[in-house]
Amino acid sequence: MNNVNPLPGKASIIIVGAGIQGLSLAFNLAELGVRDILVLDAGYWQGGASGRNGTLIRGAFSSPEWTRFFAHSCHLWQGLSKRLGENVMYSRRGYTMVGERSATAALLVRTLEVHKACGITSSLLTPARLREVLPALAHGRVSAALHLPDSGVAPHHAAMYAYRQACAARGVDIRYRTEVTAIDQSAGRVSGVRVGEHWIASDTVVLAGGAESNRLAQLAGVPLEGYPMRLEAMALEPTRPLIGPAVALLDRLCYMHQTARGEVVGGAEVAERPQHTLNADVPVMAATARAYLEMFPQLGHARILRQWAGLVHISKDFGPLLGAHQDLAGLFVSAGWCYGHAGAPAAGEFLAKAIVSGEVDERMRPFAVNRFECNKPVVEPGIVLSHFE
Repeated sequence: MNNVNPLPGKASIIIVGAGIQGLSLAFNLAELGVRDILVLDAGYWQGGASGRNGTLIRGAFSSPEWTRFFAHSCHLWQGLSKRLGENVMYSRRGYTMVGERSATAALLVRTLEVHKACGITSSLLTPARLREVLPALAHGRVSAALHLPDSGVAPHHAAMYAYRQACAARGVDIRYRTEVTAIDQSAGRVSGVRVGEHWIASDTVVLAGGAESNRLAQLAGVPLEGYPMRLEAMALEPTRPLIGPAVALLDRLCYMHQTARGEVVGGAEVAERPQHTLNADVPVMAATARAYLEMFPQLGHARILRQWAGLVHISKDFGPLLGAHQDLAGLFVSAGWCYGHAGAPAAGEFLAKAIVSGEVDERMRPFAVNRFECNKPVVEPGIVLSHFE
């Protein structure tokens, strides 16, 4: 990070947002030979959602569009430590999608077919196999469980540090506590950004500001679908190993995993909770605790160790908004991320390629920024989020 030297007067590419999306993009641009990359962030190191998430890496979903994208990202996670030269601490422990209702069981059956068509390794667990994979689960409540053996978890602090070090080694200029106050344009294309009174010229600007995405789009004078949304998580006091893989309780909008220290980390979604605050929210903690207790009864004695919240930017279909903005040449977007930690390696690779060569990868194409204007939303029923507006 460089907040000592004066800001430059120009940059080849300016990325607004230095979370995992912005750093992954900067790294991939540098790998493609781009120099004079400048990354600006109004906040502090890991102050946004990239330092406030559940760290789960899920390599497949229920739609072919999401599955192809996140399967590639999961594959990149497995080799990311070697590529970045730092340990991202990726743990290939598996990920199990659990359904309690019959309708959810039917969804998981259809999901398995999607995975087969996409060449993804997954399986519907028999009752006996489920007891081996998740012995502490309340098996009588489960209608179906689909297991992804290649998925897992990666601590956000390790991943962010690795990306930052890799960017610094490649000459990327990263500035925290540096707020972009204006995004300028000339003759129908972006021309640079302003930090207070200081102007930085660039004909390529990327918005990767997480929950600030709508405000940044307004600075550029362009529309952007979506809105900020609060996500929460909590950690229980350490206990003996109970949960091997990461788990998504689809019917409860709940997710969790157990860390190497024995803490169970996860969260659940509930309606009518505050949207734009990072303060503790008792109803969400209660909903998460209830899901834990009912689905993993042995956690009943555990105390809540800590709780946190983070703000993300949510699109209408929960999918990312990734690529060139249709209304302003030279402006690119990486927003709409509710699974931004898991998707960062693929997003950085695909978007960097699109910026440098103009080539849009087929796995990125469904998540175009203007897909709602084109009436092409991506329906993904296998996520653990819901709109509450």
